[in-house]
Amino acid sequence: MSAYNQVAYINSPYAQTHPGRLFVMARLAGLHPTAAEKCRVLELGASEGENLIGMAMVLPEAEFVGIELAEVPVARGQKTIADLELRNVRLLQMNILDFDESFGEFDYIIAHGLYSWTPAVVRDRILAVARAHLGREGVAFVSYNTKPAGHVRLMLREMMLYHIGGETDPRARLEKARELLRLVAIGRPDPDALEKAVAAQAAEVLERTDSALYHDDLSEVYEPVYFHEFAEHAGRHGLQYMGEASLPDSKPRNLETETVAKINEIAKGDGVIEQQYLDFARTKRFRQTLLCRSENTLTEGSVEGCYASAGALETEEGLFVSSAETRMTTKHPVPVAYMRRLINLWPQSELIAAEDAGLALELHRVGMIELHGFPGVARKAGERPSVSRFARYQAARGDARVTTLGHRTLELTDEDARRSIGLMDGSRSRAELAQEMGCSKEKVDEALEVLGRHEMLSA
Repeated sequence: MSAYNQVAYINSPYAQTHPGRLFVMARLAGLHPTAAEKCRVLELGASEGENLIGMAMVLPEAEFVGIELAEVPVARGQKTIADLELRNVRLLQMNILDFDESFGEFDYIIAHGLYSWTPAVVRDRILAVARAHLGREGVAFVSYNTKPAGHVRLMLREMMLYHIGGETDPRARLEKARELLRLVAIGRPDPDALEKAVAAQAAEVLERTDSALYHDDLSEVYEPVYFHEFAEHAGRHGLQYMGEASLPDSKPRNLETETVAKINEIAKGDGVIEQQYLDFARTKRFRQTLLCRSENTLTEGSVEGCYASAGALETEEGLFVSSAETRMTTKHPVPVAYMRRLINLWPQSELIAAEDAGLALELHRVGMIELHGFPGVARKAGERPSVSRFARYQAARGDARVTTLGHRTLELTDEDARRSIGLMDGSRSRAELAQEMGCSKEKVDEALEVLGRHEMLSA
């Protein structure tokens, strides 16, 4: 029986895979990708389709196809699609080895959390499907665990599997794995560098959910690879490295100038070699790599015509803090004015004009703003607030987490939060919401402010 039928895999939206973001990354590489609003997207290993469903809700003219081997999550996802009456997304229970030419071409292909956890024949098939079905200027997203950091995780995995022994019951396997992790995490009073690293990794893995621990660290297959190995594998399938899904991940960060200079000297302009040595220097553990067809000529593109948004705050004059806690201080009037404009617009975005393209790109590089390929649908609260229909469905189902219109996850703290979201369907005024929620209008306004900042409102 598939492990994904035995222990539920927590399927969540993954913002980096959104076609609106992949569009921007393709533009920055000099390609001319299909607009997110009209694209075709394929996800391999789609689980119950929460990632695709969230996209389909905000891009009704685009088409989404997901395939998944395990029948239990597919059945759950198909029910969600039917309940929401979505016509632009399909979720199919099938083996990737059976994927054929009848599916046609896709503008964006996603394989998240699949490559490092499947046998060699499947890993090869992932890239073969990407090459065979990727449009001329399309983008494939493939995430995978990397060495050298992967060696430490492999050590822990081997220890856990030894401790688990012949146990087959999923819950018992998880408990024995955590027992071993607790032992290793204790460490010893005066550890050396390696012992400290292993103990820290054990403590980190111990905090992972049952879903992540069971399907990642205890999976039947776990094969982290060096970046150069992945790039070579992609090259054999006629695919080339385009960059990382997160622009800052492609660039040297938090490294000494001397280190960067030495890497550049070694790489001699070879992007793959440069990235591999950056992985060595940063002890990289995970990559979200973007690939395109090898015949494409990659150049430096522009973000003009894309959209910029900023969920940041200006905590004091000239000091900006992003939602990811990235901090930037500047007294220069141009970036200050631009940041303030985007902050006031949030959660809505602004079309990037030619004169702002360079600044927008630099602010994105340092993690202060987000770039998108379409304007988005999140709005500030109106007089009759409306929460995303998908989020309302998830809340009514009793989910602890819901999908935002920004394709992120929002944790719901209690049943009252779920009920409140369910009431916000656009049919009630703020006063009516206050009455049904049994609170003051001021409390409703506060709740709407929070929901608006989390990109939950469409009106």
